Amino acid sequence: MSVAEIQNPDTYGDDGLPIPTGVMDPRLGTLEPGQRCKTCGNTYLGCPGHFGHIELPVPVIHVGFAKTIHTLLKATCRSCGRILLNDEEIKSFKEELEKEKQSGRPYRHIYFKVIQKATSTQTCPHCGEKQLKIELEKPTTFIEAAESELVRLPANVVRARLERIPDDDLVLLDIDPKSARPEWMVLTVLPVPPVYVRPSITLESGFRSEDDLTHKLVDILRVAQRLKENIAAGSPSPVIMELSDLLQYHVTTYINNEAVGISPSVHRSGRVLKTLAQRLKGKEGRFRLNLSGKRVDFSARTVISPDPNIGINEVGVPIEIAMQLTVPEKVTIWNIRKVKGIRKKRSG
Repeated sequence: MSVAEIQNPDTYGDDGLPIPTGVMDPRLGTLEPGQRCKTCGNTYLGCPGHFGHIELPVPVIHVGFAKTIHTLLKATCRSCGRILLNDEEIKSFKEELEKEKQSGRPYRHIYFKVIQKATSTQTCPHCGEKQLKIELEKPTTFIEAAESELVRLPANVVRARLERIPDDDLVLLDIDPKSARPEWMVLTVLPVPPVYVRPSITLESGFRSEDDLTHKLVDILRVAQRLKENIAAGSPSPVIMELSDLLQYHVTTYINNEAVGISPSVHRSGRVLKTLAQRLKGKEGRFRLNLSGKRVDFSARTVISPDPNIGINEVGVPIEIAMQLTVPEKVTIWNIRKVKGIRKKRSG
């Protein structure tokens, strides 16, 4: 998906042009009229925008998946990665799941039963390892209760434990291993959205003002750069830990700046930054403000709700609306007989 690795926290050079490998890299698309995109060669009117990526020096937990990661850590063995159920229970639950799926009945309750049973098991039935209690300290800190002390699990340890879970066991944990693996919930690469998602504006004074997302990406790059340098220099572990925490903070607030348990990221003026989650949710978000309830001709308003019986690219229309909805059709010499036929049928 990415066309460029973003490494430089700077945006524009002395000549006013975007710096290559910077957050406004010309390969991510162009906003200036007359300029062509370095990736697809189109102007700003024809270029769809392209993603870049940042290679993170240490793994970072995705704040949106923290609860799911917590459940997986509690339901699987800390040593061998197997689900905390014996072979008979695994076989029984798989058969029950298959039967419910084939009958067409709802089967989500089986996953809850599996997780409930697995999280209450104290010793791994596969390798005999004693399981320790794991707590989630919001938003993204995992604490394991060892014999006499509390041990914090770094993101790389969390990722390593998720990597050990076999595909066969994931099926019972409501994860399809054909399309997703649990360790992907701990990020090693961060996508950088195209410049169209975060356009910069030129103020009356002539200065450029960057978008909130661009500000956060610059923060992430600066911390990542410092962290890489400290790791390469062999700095003491408390320094690396502190920088890793700072990187985790910036990535968390970049994804969701209203996450419980941390202070929101703010502008120099004290204004709270509007990051990814805030752009989507609520009355002023993309869905409700930009995609719902626009009054246009020949369009009915209704509640859009999910339906497992229609395709992901389809929208269901209530039968009452469908019976009344009319579609305008221009009359031409090619369709006049067809249109006349429709009118005869209606009047008949």
